[in-house]
Amino acid sequence: MITYLPKSSYQIMPWKNGKGLTSQIALGPEGSSFPDNFLWRISSAQVNGKDPFSNFIGCDRLLTVTQGVGLSLNGSDLVPRQVISFAGETEIQAELIEGPVVDLGIIFKRDSVRAEMKVLDLSEVAELTLAEGIHFIYCLRGRLSIQEFLVHAEDSVRIEKQTLIKLDGLNHSSYVLISIFPK
Repeated sequence: MITYLPKSSYQIMPWKNGKGLTSQIALGPEGSSFPDNFLWRISSAQVNGKDPFSNFIGCDRLLTVTQGVGLSLNGSDLVPRQVISFAGETEIQAELIEGPVVDLGIIFKRDSVRAEMKVLDLSEVAELTLAEGIHFIYCLRGRLSIQEFLVHAEDSVRIEKQTLIKLDGLNHSSYVLISIFPK
């Protein structure tokens, strides 16, 4: 089953620490609430200045930069196409390398699920074989044709119970694949 998630469907909400806004792309399992009762959450946020990250005890996080030059996280640079992993309890101070950035991340309860994040060009993969789990494809650049859906930049699709996905791209497409697996 594939569900199309256009950017216009993302829920805008404040960061847990109140220092900014995020676009919540998906939250699981169904019926969950954030930040109190969830197993995983995928979101995208614009970072405009020097701000601390919210604290998420018992969670792990994966993060990539989708727009802008990059972030310095506790003195280590995170640049576009790179994925960083860190514990939700870790105090993270973010500073802009040069101008605002947009990031994409997943926060997940480490005792209940595991997650993976990869940034890929369509030239690298034209056909995806997916393991059992929940998968999201976030269109980073260009457009993707996934089954019957035309997915534009910053839109996503959610894929469940499907193991083989064919991707066609337009305009030098790239995407982020986020996979969530039960433990």
